[in-house]
Amino acid sequence: MGDPILEKGREIKRRWLLDTLKQYGPCMKIAYLDEKPVAQILFYPEEVMPYLHNPRKDVVYNKCIYISSPVARGKGVGSSLLKNLIDECHTGLDCLGGKTCRFVVTRPFPHEGDLPLGDFYEKNGFKQGNQEVFLEIKDKYVPQAIPKILPLLEDQGKIVATYNPDCEWGYYYAAKTKEIFQGKYPTEIFNSWEKPGEYRKRGGGWMLIAAGILANSKVPENPYDFWSDRQAFIRNVDKAIQQ
Repeated sequence: MGDPILEKGREIKRRWLLDTLKQYGPCMKIAYLDEKPVAQILFYPEEVMPYLHNPRKDVVYNKCIYISSPVARGKGVGSSLLKNLIDECHTGLDCLGGKTCRFVVTRPFPHEGDLPLGDFYEKNGFKQGNQEVFLEIKDKYVPQAIPKILPLLEDQGKIVATYNPDCEWGYYYAAKTKEIFQGKYPTEIFNSWEKPGEYRKRGGGWMLIAAGILANSKVPENPYDFWSDRQAFIRNVDKAIQQ
């Protein structure tokens, strides 16, 4: 049995994925090697993200490319998955009702495996946009306006951590944060897809702490290194809460 918090995150993602498949059709591709699944690419229309302030119509958001098997690394599996998605963006995607997309966007983590993801996407034709990278398909790229964090009086002195259900690690980090500060600060976590209004009124941000004083700028560039220096994270939160 694995970590129960991570297992709950996986169950949240499973329910989200089944609901997304039912509403919008296929939003994932899986690569096989020797008849075994070794990698996946997850994507969906940006306009289905309920917490966004200004979703762009007919734009595909590539959530992630994940290589699950070490034997698949360096074999071009990720590039093949991305190319397959791009080909369908030109010919028509089921999740867009059969329409072609205007452009594809993604927000790559700085490092994943041997090749930094930013370099991986650049190698595959993507260009740098506004806090994202993009590939034009049939229209020119239109940047998304990123709202500033909005400090709320109701958040003063407490931790508010949001998570998206499309990744099991989102719930994991939010729940672990609540666990760390249990009994020290009031802590609220919520699913941004289920409570988009709560998310939007704070302006956005992967994690909102102490009325937004400590927000995205304090989160490590690679969320998978979130706990690499737990004491530094705790000090940053304490400092934000006490300001």
